[in-house]
Amino acid sequence: MDIRSLRYFIAVYEERSLSAAAKRCFVAQPSISTTVAQLEEDLSTKLFVRHSKGVSPTDSGSQLYPHACKMVSDLSAMRSLFIDSPAPLALSISLTPFLSGALISQVIKTMLDEVSGLTLKLVDESERADLRFTCSRYTTEEDVFYPLWEDDYVIAMPLDHWLADFPSISIKQIDKQPFISRTPCDILESWNYLMQKQELTTDVRAQVKTEEYALDLVAAGLGISLIPEHSSRGRNDLCLRPLNDVKLKRVVGLAHKKERSFPAHLINTILTAKQQLLVNKSPV
Repeated sequence: MDIRSLRYFIAVYEERSLSAAAKRCFVAQPSISTTVAQLEEDLSTKLFVRHSKGVSPTDSGSQLYPHACKMVSDLSAMRSLFIDSPAPLALSISLTPFLSGALISQVIKTMLDEVSGLTLKLVDESERADLRFTCSRYTTEEDVFYPLWEDDYVIAMPLDHWLADFPSISIKQIDKQPFISRTPCDILESWNYLMQKQELTTDVRAQVKTEEYALDLVAAGLGISLIPEHSSRGRNDLCLRPLNDVKLKRVVGLAHKKERSFPAHLINTILTAKQQLLVNKSPV
């Protein structure tokens, strides 16, 4: 077992695909397959289950993942001790407006703390940028994507809402309820499809662009809303309930075009940021 093996394992775990992991690591797919097989032999356990759509981690793979991230991060930190004066690095990062500002701020802080000489310019998602905070569904085969955290969608409601009496709710209970809609929203098409399929509707009282605005309107009693669970953490003026018959989620991370290269210590810092989110119980 070596660091290269763990890097390949992390790529396969996050991409859920041997071919996608190979593209991300800039190696041939057989190299990824051979390395993962050797790692499984060294650990005497199966790490992935292969299927027609890619791979899925086993329980052993899920147990290894956070330890592998920490080992790669620790090695990066060790190497950085002996870098005298890294060259200044100026980067632009675009921000998608419907992502959790609190978690993005944690990642940016880690990058600035860990990468000496780094300066960041935050721009709107419509502007060209070196890196993009975005969701996996908005990436293409031309992108490299580093997942940072995973959001489960829940229903946010006022504390005194009648749906708050249920530990979880069905999508059918939302029918004709006053609703705060968000546009843009990364799962809007899926949500609309589910509602139409079951012949359900909502009474849209307001349409806003950001999750913060939606949460404020929900807290004011104007309606309920479909919100990523992370975005509502720290608020005590809302009640959150999971859907028991629908599973909606998103994977958030940093992306860049494959033709754009970055120093290894910057990429390692992104992995460090993800590990810190894991430690803080912000699951990826």
